[in-house]
Amino acid sequence: MYPKAKYINIFESKFVHPNKTGRAGATYATNSDKTVTIRLDAVISIHTEKIEYSHHRYCTVTMSNGFRYKITEETAEEIRLCLNIDSIHEVRGEG
Repeated sequence: MYPKAKYINIFESKFVHPNKTGRAGATYATNSDKTVTIRLDAVISIHTEKIEYSHHRYCTVTMSNGFRYKITEETAEEIRLCLNIDSIHEVRGEG
């Protein structure tokens, strides 16, 4: 029998462009109001990308069905913890 699938809820990101009078701030990613439920065993990759003209970063999680979600680095870390990424790398490294 197959193990039961695990799901988690995550927030998609939105980009914030701070704009104060006289100076422009760096664009950054923050959680939006959109909640998405993802199946952990459908995650193919999580990678970090730079925001153009900013020192901040955001992450993209790619699913097996081709969907991609932009998320914050904090959300990506939560997904990595749920996937127990460290143990996956240890197992692959032993072979």
